[in-house]
Formats: sequence, structure tokens, C-alpha cells
Amino acid sequence: MSGAEKIEVEDRDVSVGTFVAQNEPYFSNVFERLQRSELPRWHMNIWGLLVPWLWASLRGVWLMFWLALAIDILAIVCLMQVVKFTPLLEEALKNPEANTTLIPRYTGWINTYNAMGWILLIGGRFWMGSQANRWYYNQYSRWRIDHAVAHGVVFKRVVIGLVIMAICAPLTTYRATQIRLDERACISQVRTAETVEDLLARYNVDDFASLERSVADEITVLQTAFDRLDGLENPSDAEKAERTQTRRDLRAMTREGEAVAEYQAITPKDRFDCNFIDDFPTLARFDAPPEIRYRRVPDEEARATGDEDATKVIVQESPPVEGRRINIFTYNAEAIDTGINYLRAQYAGIFDAMTNVLRQSLIRVEVAFMQTPWPVVAFLFMALAWAYTNRATTIFVAGSLAFLAAFELWQVAMQTMALVVVATAICVFVGLPVGIWMAKNKLFRWINEPILDVMQTIPSLSYLVPAVAFFGISQPPAVLATVIFAIPPMVKLTALGILQVPESTKEAALAFGASERQLLRKVELPMAIPSIMAGLNQTIMLALSMATISAFIGAAGLGALVTESLGDAQAGKGLLAGIAIALVAMMIDRILRGIRASFSRI
Repeated sequence: MSGAEKIEVEDRDVSVGTFVAQNEPYFSNVFERLQRSELPRWHMNIWGLLVPWLWASLRGVWLMFWLALAIDILAIVCLMQVVKFTPLLEEALKNPEANTTLIPRYTGWINTYNAMGWILLIGGRFWMGSQANRWYYNQYSRWRIDHAVAHGVVFKRVVIGLVIMAICAPLTTYRATQIRLDERACISQVRTAETVEDLLARYNVDDFASLERSVADEITVLQTAFDRLDGLENPSDAEKAERTQTRRDLRAMTREGEAVAEYQAITPKDRFDCNFIDDFPTLARFDAPPEIRYRRVPDEEARATGDEDATKVIVQESPPVEGRRINIFTYNAEAIDTGINYLRAQYAGIFDAMTNVLRQSLIRVEVAFMQTPWPVVAFLFMALAWAYTNRATTIFVAGSLAFLAAFELWQVAMQTMALVVVATAICVFVGLPVGIWMAKNKLFRWINEPILDVMQTIPSLSYLVPAVAFFGISQPPAVLATVIFAIPPMVKLTALGILQVPESTKEAALAFGASERQLLRKVELPMAIPSIMAGLNQTIMLALSMATISAFIGAAGLGALVTESLGDAQAGKGLLAGIAIALVAMMIDRILRGIRASFSRI
């Protein structure tokens, strides 16, 4: 060994001691062999083999800790499945003729889970033991560059690891031993507890035994009264009415008595299962409002004709769907439904006007696309491709148009194009000014950015719900849903393009006497055109995808073919329609990309 190599090894040994803190000779030897690629694959770290999660947390190798914990828990879960299904198999074997399906099913599950559990437990431990030193060496290499990387032996990390294991392992293991819970059982627990709570308040008692006696006494009184009335030979009308009411009261009290008995039969295990291993426990339940009243705003024409329903009071009853009380989700969902119904009743004229505008715009654009001779439309697409893209893209556009024509999808594709054009025009008309405002106003940008992020995160199908709620099922709500889904890129990239204009350029324009309006019109917008075109491209792509989904609420075009193929299980029809949609999207994308590149070169 040369003098330089000896100094390097000594320096490394010193750093190894600082890094590992304990057992330095062992790790110095292991790290040196790893550095020279001489450590065999079968070399085992004993602690990594026996207790990998404990060793990994002690040393701060958190990747190994999580992998070891996940593998061990998965192995235990598989073995617990054997514990769960073995009694079921033994019960089924008592009557083999009636359980010809269950016996082989349970047997297969037991054998499979048993093999998987032991393979994961034993194989996982050997794999962890063989990889522990290599992962630790990688951590050592990172520590030599950044001393903030976990190093040494810190027992606080062991405590953190044990807390993580205490949270994850016991509940998961226990859940693996339990048969799947009946969802209605937990709901029944909540309802029974609510009933008992109301009864305790009604009878003004504090303990369960007193409640049982009070309910039993009242049932006895009602039963005695009913027997007396039922035994009358010629009851009067008043006695018949009293008997009917007594019967109702008796039935209600009997149900409440059954609820008390059910509540008493609920075991601590049942409560634990519903609160910790089933769904998230219900934190709060509310009394649903019995009814909501509001007056419909009268329509002028209806009022002139004397229509009585134009000014009638609307009563909306929302009976609780989950019993006497409803959970937070149902309460807020019904509140939103009530708000939408109120808006529809109060502002029906505005919604009708918006629907009419969207419908007329869509009809005119559809006429323009569908009545224009197909050679003209094809020529315009190919001319744009030839002017702004290359020869390969022009050939691709020609081939895509030929596909639409050959498979007789031309008119249907033009319907989709019409919807996309109308939606994109609205997005540009609204999104461009909003994007400019965001770029100019910090407060407006601070408010709108999270809103736009949420709009881009919400699933596309969710936009169909409010559109249908306000406008019904037809083409106009499809356009509106497409606009809401596709407008965020137009707004964000417009604002981004204006914000990226260099300050020196704006200062020079202002120094030469440009006003704020001239600065925007002659400097900022021209320099932001590439970003605006990128936003337009993204908006068109999103509008095309949403136009396809909007077929679920009545939009015509290629999306309708896909929807029909889903309903009729016609895979070929849906596949060809999907290819047509992809070709239309790729054509528009390539052409717009070429136009954007031409603006970037200016």
C-alpha cells in the first residue's frame, strides 16, 4: 500500500468512527470491503437479520426501517389469515356435503397464506440482513458530503421507531384476525346510542339500570291500557281512536325497549372494532331540519297570464336517510342541495338566459363546421399544418383526416370540434382578462392561485354535477362544465407570461413615455404570447378531453360514441372512437405547437 493510500484509509477510518460511534472495527472492515467491491452478497449483519427495524431505527437508516416493518407486518398478516380461516374450515368440515365450495376455498386460502407468510418472514429477514451494511454504507457516503445526515447511535430514534411500530403493528395484526365487519352493525351502534341518549334525557335518569326499569314500566302500562281497550265489545269512536293511538305508542316504546336491549348487548370489542378497525368513527351527528320553505320569484310572463304556481311557496322536506340524526357529510350535502334548489328557484331566468346563449352559440358553430364542405375543412387543416409545421406533421394531419373520413366519423368529429371551439372561445374571453388581472394585482393572484390549483385537482367527472344541477342534461351544461375544467391553464399561463416580462424592458418602455395601457398592449402581451399560446394549447386539450366525458350529460360527438359503446359493451366501436379522439387531439396539438414556435421566433 502506497503512502497516499495509507493516509486515505486512515482518514476514512477516523470518519467511520465518528459516523458509527459504536462497533467501529466491524464497520471499518465492512466499509473498506464494500469500497473495494470485495464484500460477498451473502454477508449478513446479525442485528439486521434478527431485529432489522430496531437496528435501522437505532442507526437512522429509515428506509430499511420502513421496509422491514412493512415486510414483517405483511408476513404476520398472512399468518393471521391462517389463524382466522382455520376455525372456519373446521366448522365447514363438520358438514362436508353442504360445504363443497367453502372447504376447498378455505383450504386453498390457508395453504397460500401460510406459504406467503413464512416466505416473507424468513426471506425478508435474510434479505434485510444482507442489505443492511450496504444501505448503511450508502448513508455513510452521504454523511461524508452532508453532516446533517443521520449518524451515530441515538436512542431517541429507537423510541420513535417503537412508537411507529406500536401504532401500525398491533391494530393491523388484530384486524387481520377478524372477519370483515358488517357496515350496518356500526351504524346500528351509533343509532342505538343516540336512542339511549334521548331516553336518558326524557326520563331524567343517569344510570342504565334506571332507564331499563323506566322503559319496562312504561311498556307495561301501555300494554295494560291496550289490552283493556282491545277487550271492549262495543267500543265508541273515541275509544277506537284511543286504542289506535295506544297501539302506536306501544309499538314505538317496544322499539325503544329493543334499542335499550341492543345497547346493553354491545360489547367493548364491538365498540373497539367500529371505532378503530372499521371506518373512521362518527365524530358528530346533527338533527336534520324537518323542512325548508322559500318563495319562488315570479316570472313576468307567468304572472301576466295568472299562473298561480309562479309565486307559490316551495316546501322542501329532507327526511334523514340515516335515522333520527345525520352525519356531517349528509348534513352538508343536503345543505348544498337546498342552496342549489333555492338559486334555481330564485334565478331561473338568468340560468335560462345562459342556457339559451350557450345553445345558440353551439348551434351556429356546429352549422359552420358541419355545413362547410369537407374538402374546405380538410384544406384549412392541412394549410395550417403546412404553414406552421413540417412536412411530417402535414402528412400526419392528412392521414388523421383520412381516418375520420374512411370510418365515417367526419360529422361526429365536427360536433366534437364545435363544442371544443365554443368552450375554448369562452375560456379565452374570460381567462385572458383574469390572467392579466392576476399578473397586475398581487392580492387577486394570492386569492386565485389556490382556487385554480383546486380546479385542476378536482376529478373531471365532478364538474358535471353542478352543471346538471343548475342547467339540466343537454349540450349547454356540457359546454359550461368543459369551460370550468379547461380554463385554469389559460388563466395561469397568461399571468405567468406577463410576470416573466423582464423588468428592464418595462422600465425602458415607461422611460420612453408609455402609459400602463400601452405597456400592456405593446410590450407585455406581445412578449407573453408564447406563454399565452401554451395556455391556449393546454386549454384546447383539456376541453377536448372534457368534451368526451360530457357525453354522459348529453353532449354529442365522438364522446357519445364512447358512452354508447360502454353501455352496449361494444369494444370495437369504443376503440375506434377513442382513436379518432386521440387523432383530433394530436392534430390540434401539433398545429398549435407550430404556431407557438413561430411566435417564439418573432
